[in-house]
Amino acid sequence: MDVNRTADLLNQLLVNTFAELGVAEASLTPTILIKDRYFVGHRYRCGGLQAVMLVGAKEIEFCDEKGALLKSVRIESPEEEKAA
Repeated sequence: MDVNRTADLLNQLLVNTFAELGVAEASLTPTILIKDRYFVGHRYRCGGLQAVMLVGAKEIEFCDEKGALLKSVRIESPEEEKAA
């Protein structure tokens, strides 16, 4: 697995989806999500919206400032793409 390629693909997916949802800026603010001292995922904020990707989830959820779901985007690892 090429970690840099995977990170670049994730970043591009986030930027493109935020743009589809009307966010003009491309500045992402990442946050690590911790619950009961365990890593559970990532949150990315951009232009008043947020995207949440939980560990083991097959999608990223994009929400408004109040947490209302705007869009879900299915994600696959590069290995899953090759198998399909």
